[in-house]
Amino acid sequence: MIVFPAMDLYGGEIVRLRQGKFSDRTVYPAKIAETAKSFLEAGSEWIHLIDLQGAEEGAPRHLSVVGRLKETGLLVQYGGGLRSEEDIAAAFEAGADRLYLGSILVKDRFLAGRMYDAYGSKVIPAVDIRNGDVVISGWKEAGGIAPEALIERLRAIGYRLFLVTAVHRDGMETGPDREMYRRLLVRFPDIGFIAAGGLSSLEDIRNLKEDGLAGAVLGRSLYEGSILLKDALREAASC
Repeated sequence: MIVFPAMDLYGGEIVRLRQGKFSDRTVYPAKIAETAKSFLEAGSEWIHLIDLQGAEEGAPRHLSVVGRLKETGLLVQYGGGLRSEEDIAAAFEAGADRLYLGSILVKDRFLAGRMYDAYGSKVIPAVDIRNGDVVISGWKEAGGIAPEALIERLRAIGYRLFLVTAVHRDGMETGPDREMYRRLLVRFPDIGFIAAGGLSSLEDIRNLKEDGLAGAVLGRSLYEGSILLKDALREAASC
């Protein structure tokens, strides 16, 4: 299982939301470059970059950060506000190694096909779930489709790795929604799922690995000190 340390950005600052609410935002004094370097030194290959301002405003706002992060040697997984083919192309041009797309894949199934044809596994669908329903546009709107139906639709195109966020757990450090992930794993045994939302302990990582998750995103727990990244990486890599 791969652990993805997250960096949420808003206005050039590292922040974290609770349950996807922009009004409930914690700003951290950590610097972008120093934080990325600490991830690398802990042994991470990836950084999961979340453009929260982009997600709220509907257009990427931190593409310039991607290149700076690439200079550290980290692989960059980027998302937030990518709502057009031009935005997606710009993110790759900025240096992103992989993009996760949510709203645009929900709204435009034909674009979902074009993106898979153009980029393959360098694009992964992001399925954000609150209380059993898909939410889009910075978690402010209902997606109008059930999570399972969306995953099935995108699976038929060829996507085999999905980022699934339990929005109701995000930033709460209450543990991941294991039941939700277990249901998805049973329904879609040929798909890899990256879990996000609520992880707060090494036990959470151990449990998700045992359940068969392909990856897990760590955010607030790293910044609050609940989990040390080096320990999380070791746990994820253990037999």
